Amino acid sequence: MKLSIYTFIKDGIYYDFHTVAMLKHHLPLADEIIVNEGYSTDGTYEAIRDLDPKIEIFRERWDRSDPKTWHVKFKNRAREKCTGDWCILLDSDEFIPEWEFDRLRECLEQTEYDILPIRYKHFYANYKVYQSVLGKTPELNLRIHRNLPEVVVWGDGANVRTEWDTIDKYRQAPAFDCHHFGEVRDPARLRQKWRTQARQHDEKNARWDRVPGKIFDLLPHKWDDPDLLPRMDVYEGPYIQAVREDPDEFVRDEFQIYELLKKQRSGQPASSE
Repeated sequence: MKLSIYTFIKDGIYYDFHTVAMLKHHLPLADEIIVNEGYSTDGTYEAIRDLDPKIEIFRERWDRSDPKTWHVKFKNRAREKCTGDWCILLDSDEFIPEWEFDRLRECLEQTEYDILPIRYKHFYANYKVYQSVLGKTPELNLRIHRNLPEVVVWGDGANVRTEWDTIDKYRQAPAFDCHHFGEVRDPARLRQKWRTQARQHDEKNARWDRVPGKIFDLLPHKWDDPDLLPRMDVYEGPYIQAVREDPDEFVRDEFQIYELLKKQRSGQPASSE
């Protein structure tokens, strides 16, 4: 069985994704990794182009005229280049833990399902804090699938499906862990991401946000946001290999929120000063 992973990225260094770490982490799992690279101008392409022969990078000029669905087409373009029997759609801040690798391959050899879900743990600020109360944040997404032409990336790009599929059909299927570090990034870029997404997904008037990135540099996200902290909890492991090998890559707040949550758990005053 041949297994493909596919992803897409543009200006991953500027937006503080974990692209290099993500690609390296999945080399033992995948037989090939397909990357749709959008002609980055920040050194991202140069950082990933020679990482490993398993990684196949093709470059496209991205048409982002539709702010709601523009990225779906580029994920599908990467999917179409996969040659594996099975494929996994991952963003460049998503990591399947290495302790899932053998179980995942064994399952793909035997399962009768065409699509399988991944189960998220969403980290925040650093690799020792995660979102324990999900709210609207998804726990499951359909990301693992047979390499069939009728399976496509759809909607907001977070899931794959065939024309007749819904996620409910697969809630009883085997699910595999995925550690998501999308909120472990530079606080200016995190705030910029949230604003951009809110504008893109505005049902009444989907549009691109035109606020310059320099504004977010001056007004970054504050990690101790009182609206977010009640959703967070301490995570004490196990930590994925990428974290163990380069922990600094997965810390953006100097463990401020981890220490704050530990104090809260112990009943100490929860001041973040």
